[in-house]
Amino acid sequence: MITSKITGKTYEPGDCVYLTNPTQCQKYLKYLGVEFFLDILYTSEKREDALVFVWKRCPETRDAKIKWDNHEL
Repeated sequence: MITSKITGKTYEPGDCVYLTNPTQCQKYLKYLGVEFFLDILYTSEKREDALVFVWKRCPETRDAKIKWDNHEL
């Protein structure tokens, strides 16, 4: 379990969706609110100097992804 220093929420890394596109995350926040937003990480593991937005993996974030892919957010 990880506890976010930013949101104070606790989560299992395997139960999350990780996004690096700030515009996509802004749209998710507008669509979903903060309920499913878990954390922000800073890493260079897969991408140099990346901010990674951590979201709860659930039907609501899956719906947001479908809407994002269909340019509906």
